[in-house]
Amino acid sequence: MLVPVGGDVTALKKRITRIAPSITEVAVCPSLELLREVTRFNDYDAVLLDWHPSEADTDAVAQAVKACPMVPVIVVSHQAESQASEQMLRLGAQDYLVKRETTGKQLVRAIHHAIERKRLDIRLKTTLGELGQANARLRSLALKDTLTGALNRRAFFVIANQVLARARRHGRTLALLYCDLDGFKQINDGFGHAVGDAVLRGFRERCARTLRRGDILARLGGDEFVILLDGARGETALETAKRIRAAFEQPLTVDPHTVRLRPSIGIARFPECDSLEAMIAAADEAMYRAKRGPGIASHCAAPETSTRS
Repeated sequence: MLVPVGGDVTALKKRITRIAPSITEVAVCPSLELLREVTRFNDYDAVLLDWHPSEADTDAVAQAVKACPMVPVIVVSHQAESQASEQMLRLGAQDYLVKRETTGKQLVRAIHHAIERKRLDIRLKTTLGELGQANARLRSLALKDTLTGALNRRAFFVIANQVLARARRHGRTLALLYCDLDGFKQINDGFGHAVGDAVLRGFRERCARTLRRGDILARLGGDEFVILLDGARGETALETAKRIRAAFEQPLTVDPHTVRLRPSIGIARFPECDSLEAMIAAADEAMYRAKRGPGIASHCAAPETSTRS
């Protein structure tokens, strides 16, 4: 089943049925617009594009290929093969035939070969698309913490250092929030690691809902999370920390348990701290002070080395 397009379609149809009687159904499609509709609703094996260089340039080939992406396009012309034929193949046509040199057997064989090449082309594109999606998933996994979906430690340092460099260039301020989940060890020990993992995921989800677009949330490890706020001025960091703690006034439900969870949050700022490492150390130190009572603490002096029990 063929769809001749353009040119003297009646003469082409007669020629096809005369030289290739095994082709039993030929539909005439006098325009590319109609071709798009015809091939959408009918199961044709191939499209023959009757191409006349004096009437149309190679754009007609590109339009025909686009109009029927699942059907092979074969260009037939009076013009001998030339650089134009190579260009047509690059545009997506499966073959180029010269009318006066093509016998019925050659036409039938060219159609069969074009159908097979089109199938291989579609299969290759599908495979490449699947590989591209798989690679995208792998890249995403390389950046994400597999348990919570937040950025992982490695990705955070790469991205945060880029944000810090931009802040230096443009005189912007940054704030870093260091979050630690109060009583998380008791939850893990009392209810088991499956519940502990669900609590970590729940923290990430509730925390993310309080943040602005562009704020960077990452899990450094265990129950420790950091949030980098770009362009944080005045009380922005403190307000964000308060929103995060307020988000946990209601307990988390991890069937069949109800878990009460509150984060302690330490805050450090750039340019007061002149590097990412200094900001993390300062916010970590402030977080330990927050644990001793207020729940939120800001670092103002030079950071001290944190000590952990």
